[in-house]
Amino acid sequence: MPSKSRSVLIGAGVAAVLALIQVVLTVSGGTAGQYLSSLVCCLVAILGAGTAVWHYTSANRLTIPAGTGAGLGAAAVAAGYLVAYVVGEVLQALGVTPSDAEIIARSRQQLVDQGMDPAQIDQGLQMAEMLSGPLGAAVSLLMLAVLGAVAGAIAAAVFKRGEGEDYEV
Repeated sequence: MPSKSRSVLIGAGVAAVLALIQVVLTVSGGTAGQYLSSLVCCLVAILGAGTAVWHYTSANRLTIPAGTGAGLGAAAVAAGYLVAYVVGEVLQALGVTPSDAEIIARSRQQLVDQGMDPAQIDQGLQMAEMLSGPLGAAVSLLMLAVLGAVAGAIAAAVFKRGEGEDYEV
């Protein structure tokens, strides 16, 4: 069985670049940035996992089962997210991007400007504060790994090789 590490690293690179774009969109503020950030989040999982599966099946001329595709996708997306998370933390420490507290303060002001009730604002921001640190990173990692697994399984079906080519078990 050929090594999957190179394919996982290539998929992780795609996922990391997209995740960093998502970070920039998130901290740039504004409603449009938030919507684009959500879209890019989905692309992190789809394109990161898809790239890993595509590379593995193409480089090795194999058709792989959905389970193998799911594993490749989950590993690629999780690794890419971890790289992007570390880079994001470094950017925050250097002051290039706003801190979590600044982002939450900006969110509070946006909600106040929209005329939301103070109790609703506090409730919503409590959840945001809880999910902004390591717990949020762990939840994001888990969700993206699951999405990467689903995308990898689908990509395994999409990137099937021809009938006469090898099939990995």
